[in-house]
Amino acid sequence: MHPDSSLKENVTHGTIRKPITGIHFYTGPETPYPEYFFVGRHWHHTIEILYIAKGSFLLEINLEEYSLQEGDICFLNGEDLHQITGKVRDTRHEVLIFDPKILAFSYEDEFEEQVLAPFISRRQILPHVLRTSDVNYEILKPVILQLMKISYEQPSGWYVSCKLLLLRLIASMYEHNMLLPADEMLSASDKLKIDRYKKLVSYMEEHYSHPVSLQELADVISCNPQYLCRFFKEITGTSPVQYLIACRVEHACTLLEETTDPILDVSMDCGFDNVSYFIRKFRQLKGCTPKEYRSRCSKPHGSI
Repeated sequence: MHPDSSLKENVTHGTIRKPITGIHFYTGPETPYPEYFFVGRHWHHTIEILYIAKGSFLLEINLEEYSLQEGDICFLNGEDLHQITGKVRDTRHEVLIFDPKILAFSYEDEFEEQVLAPFISRRQILPHVLRTSDVNYEILKPVILQLMKISYEQPSGWYVSCKLLLLRLIASMYEHNMLLPADEMLSASDKLKIDRYKKLVSYMEEHYSHPVSLQELADVISCNPQYLCRFFKEITGTSPVQYLIACRVEHACTLLEETTDPILDVSMDCGFDNVSYFIRKFRQLKGCTPKEYRSRCSKPHGSI
């Protein structure tokens, strides 16, 4: 389990004036993913569209797993808890990320009232997966790929072109009854489980530098410590304590990469009150000592 992405994503995609981003993700030597692609559980307010250009992936959305093959298209709605793992070494996928609020009109005509307003407010959401065999695949794929190409290359006038293509995409999905009622996608129990998980990992992320007890975590979701441990292990496969330690180690990695602070200070800043314990746990999770990790990170890296 990689906790570094298992939280609300705070990365800004695009700019405030142009909140649309196109990204290419590759695996292989001299990329950020030299072995397999992996991004741990996280969520964000923006919408994300993925196109699998090469290889296969395992995608988890709201704790449900989907197997994605070459050509498949995935839609991640705002607030969807998701994780993606490459199933083979050689993969490539394209991503489009946008804030749905950019599609709103100030004039409330029929299209705004019936289509855009429910979509922007997440009362109507996108289906999670569009397979190559699905009936509307060939209608939507060219629009999506054009969106991704323009948002990535950003030629003159790209932002307006992307907005128009997004409107065309949403209108087409509405016409083909592909926008789904949000309240029918998750049961009340599943929603509660996901909300509790988000609260727990957000709390750990915010308080990792301070002592955190099991009772304190249990209070976050109004339960007892025994239930907390069962609940958390059911979702993550690990205990809350081990997850918090891994979270602290990931933050330590960032400090080791970005600062010259002494190892003792790094351990204290990341919630470890004993530097020997910190070094032992770091070695268990990273396969090297903090000093060795910093030395490796200081070496030049190849560019993508």
